[in-house]
Formats: sequence, structure tokens, C-alpha cells
Amino acid sequence: MTGTGQNTEQVSVLCVDDDSQQLELTSTYLERLDSGLEVTTETDPATALERVQERPIDCIISDYKMPGMNGIELLREVREDYPNLPFILFTGTGSEKVASKAIEAGVTSYVQKGGSEVYEQLTNRIDNSMDRRRSERRARIARDRLVELYEQTDGFYILDSDWTVTYWNQQIAERTGISSEEILGETFWEVFEEATNTEMYSNLRAAMAENRPTDFELYYPPFDYWAEIRAYPVDDLLFVHSRETTQENERKDELERRNHIIQSFASTVSHDLRNPLNVAEGRLELAQETGDFEHLEAVTEAHNRMRNLIDELLRLARNEELETVSISLQEAAHHAWETVSSGPTELVVEDDVTFEAQASELRRLFENLFWNAIDHGDATTIRVGRVGDDGIFIADDGAGVPESQRDSVFESGMSTQQNSPGFGLSIVVGIVRNHHWKIDLVESTAGGARFEVSGIEFEDSQE
Repeated sequence: MTGTGQNTEQVSVLCVDDDSQQLELTSTYLERLDSGLEVTTETDPATALERVQERPIDCIISDYKMPGMNGIELLREVREDYPNLPFILFTGTGSEKVASKAIEAGVTSYVQKGGSEVYEQLTNRIDNSMDRRRSERRARIARDRLVELYEQTDGFYILDSDWTVTYWNQQIAERTGISSEEILGETFWEVFEEATNTEMYSNLRAAMAENRPTDFELYYPPFDYWAEIRAYPVDDLLFVHSRETTQENERKDELERRNHIIQSFASTVSHDLRNPLNVAEGRLELAQETGDFEHLEAVTEAHNRMRNLIDELLRLARNEELETVSISLQEAAHHAWETVSSGPTELVVEDDVTFEAQASELRRLFENLFWNAIDHGDATTIRVGRVGDDGIFIADDGAGVPESQRDSVFESGMSTQQNSPGFGLSIVVGIVRNHHWKIDLVESTAGGARFEVSGIEFEDSQE
């Protein structure tokens, strides 16, 4: 017979049987069938235990009925110190009771003695048990290396099939504020109950149930951070790598904001320059028609306004902070009114309060709302004043805005006029947000539009 073993390394096998002739027969067959097996024999189970402790043994083959200590008792002794050592019960006593006890004690395999063909079966059982042990060792090494790798990266933890936390590294402990001593042995979904309502719950459960890797990104409100989650099933465990991406998302949001600024820059410039340009053109025509050169002062003012607008918008595009100053509501409103071609429209400033704001930006806000009332509402009177403890209003007696459109008029490109580009109110919203204020649109007492800007900290007020 030729050897059936496929192993290139020597496998140390210890055969234990009180029958020396049986031992010799077993040893001879095993080494003949598999040249990779190195078989040693022992007739006394107690001495066999000493041999296991003295030198490395890869596999034990033991008889069941032996004086002093039977095979199952020997198995129990071995399992106390060597829980993973392959142990094959090779016995002539075949009963369900013996087999049941052997399985309960952790036997690797059970072979009943018989004719010569049984030794080939025994050899195959040894080979299979060694292959399984090597696979387990490789998996354990790979798992240990993976753990070591993730220890050096970011948050990392391991969950078993019952969702018990079996590993919790220092990085994830620092991020969550939960130490390994507090969470090891606990059920993950009980510790992070809020996570059951997130994408994380369904994705991790799917990875575990379907035995497939998964990756996703989510925001976790309780800890106020973004994380990129990658989960890898390994045996009956789930390895979870959690890399915080909060700063990356903040940079992404900032980039999107900057791109939006760049994309809308030309539209904003053309829109806001229209107001002083119209004033300059109108005053220039008047100067030509009447010969009154006082109109040229208004043209100069309009040109200065255009130059200041361009400089201001360029600073905003470069993300430069504009200086805030103490501003009077009356002065700011009247100053903006100077570059509005109002015609018969009247401006009435009912109150005066003082507050911190970016002067040029506040002027743009008033200019856009004034033009909105004139161009879109055909207003004859525009009123400005204080509302509540933290707000101002800009109201008109024009056509107003239908209630169904009030939520959408602040969007870029939205206009109630067919030929209007619809940028004015979106510019106003941007200015309000930059000041951390809030703006609402309601109906004025005259039936027109009333814009209320709230969240302003007043320095003082005049009745």
C-alpha cells in the first residue's frame, strides 16, 4: 500500500493502548500508509500524559478500555491543558454510550477497531484533523495580524455571533468615551441603543447574516461625528473598523460651499451691479438732458458702489472675513436707498436700533429687498422698523407673494417675474446666514410682502 498522507511536514502521533501487540500493529500500519507520520507508543495512560508535557505531540490515538485510566478519562486530562490537540478514540468497544461520552469530553474523532482496512480510515482521520488544525492556526494567525493591523489605524472592535463585544481597541474607546473594561462582554446594541435606528444596524446585521464584507459612512448624533465603517466577517466573528471622517466631511462641505460661491459669483455680481448701474445710467441721462452737473455726483457715487461691491464679492469668494461694526438701522436703510432707482416709491424708517453687522453686506441686503419690492411688487411705500426683541422688518404695500410660493422664493433662480433671474432673495438668505440670523416672509398689513430678520442682538434702541 502507498502512503495516503499529503503533508510535507512530520506529524508526531502518540498511540496509547495497554495491548503492546496492538500498539505495534497500529504503529506499523500508520507509518506505512503515511510516511509523514512519526508514531510513538505508550501502554500506560499516566505515562502518556507525561510524554505530552515533555515534548510536542501533534495527535493522540487512544484505546478506550485500559487499566487505571480509560481513554475518555485520558481525554479529559488532556483537554484541561491542550483544548485544541487532536485526540482520536481508537477502540474495540463500540457503543453509543461510549461515543456520547467521548463527544461530550471533546474528542476529535471516533474510530472502531476492526480489520486492516480500518487503519486507512484511521490515517485519513489523522490527516483531516491535522489539516483542520493547520487551517485553524492559519485563521488565528491571520486574525491576530488583522487585529494588530487595525490597532495601528483607527477605531476597531470585534463582535461575536450574539453581538457581544469581544474586543475594543484604545482608539474607539477614546472616541466614544467607553473603555474596554466597560464594554467587553456586553451586547453592542444595548450599549449603543441609538444605533439601532441607523444604517449601521441593518448593514452590520446583513454582513453577519450573509457572511459578506460591507462598508458605509454615517453620522452618529450621540457622539457628533462622521465615521466610515468597514465590517469583515471572520469565522463566527465580525471585525469592524471605524475610521472617523468628521474633518473630511467638514472639508467636503466647505469645498461644496466654495464651489457654490464660485458658480454663483458671476450671477451675484451681475445682479447686485445692476442697481448702481441703473442709477448711474439714469443720472447720466438727466445730466445730459438738463445740463445739471449735480447729477454726476450720483453717477460717481454709483461707480464707487460698483467698485466696492466687486471688492467685497472678491473677498467673500476668497473666504476672507468681513469686519463687523456697530450699525444704525436708520443710517443703513437710508444709505442703501441712495443707490435704488426708487422713482415715486417712498422709504419710511419707523424705528432706529443699533447692532453689530458687516456694513457692506447689510447694505446689499437692504438694496436687494428694496429692489424686490419695487421690481416685483410695484410698491409705492417701503417701511423698515424693529420687530420684537431681536428682529427688523422690511415691508411694502405691493402685490405681495402668494402663500404657496413663500417657501420657494428664497431659492436661487426662483422668481415671480418671468424675465427676472431670481437671484436677489437667495443673496439675501446668504447674507442672513452669514450673520447667523433667520429670515421669514409673511404678508404685510398693507397686503404686500414683509420680510422679518430675527436673531439680531440689539445694542440699544430709540423709541
